[in-house]
Amino acid sequence: MSKLIEVCLRNLWTQRVTFARMGLDLQPGQGKRVLRSPLLYGIMVLATSFELCTVCAFMVEHRNQIVLCSEALMHGLQMISSILKMAIFLVKSQDLVSLVRMIQAPFQGEDIGLEQWRVQNRRGQLLAAVYFMMCAGTSVSFWVMPLVMTLLRFYRTGEFVPVSSFRVLLPYDVTQPYIYALDCGLMVFVLTFFCCSTTAVDTLYGWCALGLSSQYRRLGQKLKILSEKSDPSRTDLGLSELFSEHARLLKLIGFFNASFKEIAFVEVLVICVLYCSVICQYIMPHTNQNFAFLGFFSMVVTTQLCIYLFGAEQVRLEAEGFARELYQVMPWQGLGPVHRRLLLIPLQRSQKDTELGAYFFQLGRPLLVWIFRTAGSFTTLLNALYAKYEIN
Repeated sequence: MSKLIEVCLRNLWTQRVTFARMGLDLQPGQGKRVLRSPLLYGIMVLATSFELCTVCAFMVEHRNQIVLCSEALMHGLQMISSILKMAIFLVKSQDLVSLVRMIQAPFQGEDIGLEQWRVQNRRGQLLAAVYFMMCAGTSVSFWVMPLVMTLLRFYRTGEFVPVSSFRVLLPYDVTQPYIYALDCGLMVFVLTFFCCSTTAVDTLYGWCALGLSSQYRRLGQKLKILSEKSDPSRTDLGLSELFSEHARLLKLIGFFNASFKEIAFVEVLVICVLYCSVICQYIMPHTNQNFAFLGFFSMVVTTQLCIYLFGAEQVRLEAEGFARELYQVMPWQGLGPVHRRLLLIPLQRSQKDTELGAYFFQLGRPLLVWIFRTAGSFTTLLNALYAKYEIN
C-alpha cells in the first residue's frame, strides 16, 4: 500500500495518467506529438458532444420548468467546460509542454531549493490525487446509482423502467434493454472524458502555480547565501546572477499566464452559473435526484475554483515575500551611493504586483468573493421565479 502511495505522489503522476486515459502524452519525446491516440480522443469528444446536444434539446423542450432546466444546465456547462479546456490545451500543447520543462529546469542539477521543491511537489501531488478521487467519485456515482435503481426496480416489479438523473432528450428509446445497455456504454466515454479532462487540466495549473512558488522560495534562499558572500569590490556585489534569474522567473510567469489565460477564462466564466445550478439542486427538490453525484460534484466544483484562484494567490504572495526579503536581507545601510542606486531598480521591480489574469478577470481572493456573490444573486433570482411560477 505504501509503495502504491509513493507511486501516486511522483512528479506529475496524476496528470500524466489522466492525460494518457484520453490518448494524450504530457511529456512526449523529441519529435513526438502530444496527441498520441487521435481515435480515442475523438470518440470521447464526439460522445460528449452528442450528450451535450441531447441536454440542449431537453432544455429547449422544458424551458418553462426552472428546476429541470437548471439541472440540465449544470450538466451541459460542465461538458462545455471540458470540451473547451481540452481544445485549448491541444491548441497550446507545445507551449504547455515547454512550460512544464521550464518550471522543472532550475531544480535539475542544483541543490538550492531542491528540498523545498520536493515538499511542495509532494503536497501538490497529494492534493491532485484527492481531486482525482473526487472527479472519479462524481463519474462513478452518476453512472452507478441510476443503474442500481433500475435493476432494483426490475427485480422487485419485473418491469424494465430506466431511472435516470441525467436530463436529456434522446433520439432513441432507452426503455429497450439493449438500447439502455448501449447508452450506458456511451456514458462511460462521456464520464471518463469529464473525469480525466477536469483532473488533468486543473491539476496541471495547480502544479505550475506550486512550481513558480517554489522558484520564488529558491530565489529567497539564494539571496540569503549570496548576501553573506557579497563582494563590495564588485559593482553588482556579486548579485547579477540572482537578478538575471529573477528576470527569467518574471518572464516565465508571463509565459504561464499567457498559456493558461484562455483556460482560466473559461473556468471563471462557467463557474458562476455552474455554482448557481448546483445550489438550485439543493433548494429546489424534485424526483430522481442523485444526491451521491450531487455531493461529489459540489466538492469538485468548489475545489476546481480554489485551484485556480488560490493558485494565483499563492504565486502573488510568494512574489511579495521575495520583494520583502530583498529589502530585509540586503545590508542597505552599509552600501555606498553607487550600489544603492544600482540595486534600487531590481528592488522596485520586485515590489510590483504579480498578477495572473484571465482577460477581464484577475485571479485571486477578490474574484472568489465576487463569484460567490454572483452565484448567490443568480440563485436568489431563480428561487424567486420558482416560488412565483412553479409552486402552487
